[in-house]
Amino acid sequence: MIRRASPDTDQISRSLLQKAVRRGDVKVTEMVINYIIKINDFDWLRKRLAVVTFEECWPYGLKISYEKDEETVLNHYLNIAKTSKNKNAAGLGSLAYAFSKGELTVLNGHLEDSAIKIVGEAIKRPNDFWQWIYKQKLNEIQKTLVFNADKGFRKAGWPWDRAFTLAAAYLAMKDEIPPISFSETNRNIDFPFWVGIDKHTKEGKVAIRTAAKKIGFNSNKALWLAFYFESAKCNAIDHSPWWEREIAWRMKKLELSMDIAKMTWERMKPIIVELLGKEAQKLKERMLSTIEPKSQVKIKQRRMF
Repeated sequence: MIRRASPDTDQISRSLLQKAVRRGDVKVTEMVINYIIKINDFDWLRKRLAVVTFEECWPYGLKISYEKDEETVLNHYLNIAKTSKNKNAAGLGSLAYAFSKGELTVLNGHLEDSAIKIVGEAIKRPNDFWQWIYKQKLNEIQKTLVFNADKGFRKAGWPWDRAFTLAAAYLAMKDEIPPISFSETNRNIDFPFWVGIDKHTKEGKVAIRTAAKKIGFNSNKALWLAFYFESAKCNAIDHSPWWEREIAWRMKKLELSMDIAKMTWERMKPIIVELLGKEAQKLKERMLSTIEPKSQVKIKQRRMF
């Protein structure tokens, strides 16, 4: 059963968290986590950790744990922020999800199509998939990631979020799990807070559609451009061929070349920034309030590994 967000939920702060992790901004990531805990949304924070792990850097699935402990959860998020992202499970999972909904254009006739078909079928029959994958010959490292992906699957709510965990388990079973690499992180207070107000929020969707209308561009296509060229922006990305394939497929689906798509986004971006200026400033102030001595959530940090 899909868990739907409550209308009382602060969707913008939730959205901002993943943008900060993707961009490797440790300071903003910590501020958002402190704020989410402050507004009593820790249960979501803990469950969302599974999605963020397998969507942003699936090899970190070897390290992930799901304790009901603020310190542990905080440090996992900070560690993922510090990684060079590996988006292979996100790419494969997204293609498989589209395939599971009847989108045959994700196939290109190559051998790799079998992965899309298997994960796509797993989305429809997850219990059969997990039974099947546990019967495969797995080494201890593979078993660890598959087990953690299985636990993450049960914590994710939306079908496309669950698809990332299924894809990660499949990738772990098929090939050697790549090492977790780290990148230089950002600690700049000039973080673009407006990116947290994206197409998954009411305010962000309105701003994107308004900007598209102003330049005479299709608003539904604009929502996808906002995701790929801004919301999904990362501090660094390891070789992720499934992610590259997913972007290429999406652009073809949108009937846009990569160059035209980028140029179109650059025309819309300043309009969106202006439209969201006041809301972004309010968001920044809410996050900054967490570092005031009296309101700061006290969590002592430690290294996870």
